[in-house]
Order: sequence, then structure tokens, then C-alpha cells
Amino acid sequence: MRKIIFCIIFISVSLQLSAEENYNWLTEYHWFLQDGRSLAGISNETADWFTRHNVKFRKMEIPLDNTFYQYRLRRERFTLMYQTEDKNKLYEFESDFSSDIYDVRFNSDLTRLLLVCNGIPQGGQSRNGIQINPKYPLIGIWGSLPYLTEYRLVDPANCIYYMEIDNQIPGWAYRKGTYLLKQTGDNVFETVSSFPDGRLRLEIINEEAILLTALFTLPNDERGHLTPLAIYRSARIQEN
Repeated sequence: MRKIIFCIIFISVSLQLSAEENYNWLTEYHWFLQDGRSLAGISNETADWFTRHNVKFRKMEIPLDNTFYQYRLRRERFTLMYQTEDKNKLYEFESDFSSDIYDVRFNSDLTRLLLVCNGIPQGGQSRNGIQINPKYPLIGIWGSLPYLTEYRLVDPANCIYYMEIDNQIPGWAYRKGTYLLKQTGDNVFETVSSFPDGRLRLEIINEEAILLTALFTLPNDERGHLTPLAIYRSARIQEN
């Protein structure tokens, strides 16, 4: 009986590890975005962009016992960040466009925030609103336009990978930045987001094409396309 139970546990663990490893190839290539209406079978029209919009997939290698935040700059960019037991430090997830470490400084009543990177102050911000979480004082809305920012907690449980989009796409409402990815089905991932406009679905069509779909709608005061995008495979990443 013990041998049977052991075999069942071994097979279950092996299958789980195999499922995780099946998608590691995502992290081995460069990827880029294009209009996805053709891939989705909606239209043969394709928008031409003058700037290349790159995508990269990375493995989640940050211990889950840290505190994870999703940071939004206006309605344009998401950044994944985390804190260890040292709450005076704030770390960005590794990405091609930024992987900074900040010293976090508050005033005595937690209504002013100053981030310092490599000894250089990044500009102080005042808290918007009166609600303060003493355990997680970063949570909340800070500053004013054009530097309005917001921090929310985000749960990375069961997220094996994360994705980065390096540029805002003119005319489209998809945000650039870093996104946690959670597998929700065979060849299907969804982003894990504390903000509604950070919810995306990725369907792997084959090893060279992924269909990216928005799972949110826009508020009345914002314009932009939410038609699908295509993520196409490019060159293999060269190890240093």
C-alpha cells in the first residue's frame, strides 16, 4: 500500500514539474507584438507600427514569502516590485528596461513618500486620500498628474513566469510593463493583476505565435483599441 501511495505522489509531482517545464521555451526567445486581428480570425487588416514592440518572458525566481506590489504609473505602465523583511528597500522585478533598487522613506505620519535610487532622490510624493495601511504603508495613490502613481498588493501564488512589454502601443489601450502570468488551461495563461486594466489572456497557438487578448473594458474617459494582439517569436536569446 505504501508503495502505491508513493508511486501516486511521485507521478503527481512529476506531472506537475513536467507541466511547468513544458513552457520554459518561452523564456529562451525574444518576442515581438503585432496587430493580432488576423491571428484571431477577426480581420485581414493589419496596422503598421513604426516602432518595434518587444516582449520577453522570464521565470519567477523570487521567494514567495516576500511582499509583492503592482505599481501603476498613470494609465500607461505597470511595474512589479517586492519587499523582503527589510521594509526600507523596494526591488523591481528584473526586466530589460529597469531593475532598480530603492530606499523607501516616509515621514512620521506616512503621508509623504520619497524613493532614493543609487543615492539620488526620485522626487517626493504626497499621499492622495486618508486611508493608510500601517503594515503596508506603500499601498495607496501618490502624487499628482503627470506623475500620479498607485501601489497595490498582488498575489504571485502559482505564477511560474512573468512577462514584460517594453513599449506603449500608439492607439491601443494595452499597458506596457511587467505582468505576472498564471496558467489557467492547456496553452493558456492569464495575467494576475490587482488593477482591472492589467488583466490579459495569452493563448499559445503554436511555438511561434501567441494570441494576446484584453480581459477588461475602458472607462468612458479613455480611448484606445482593445482588439487582440499577436506575440510572435523572434531570435533565440544568446547567453552571456
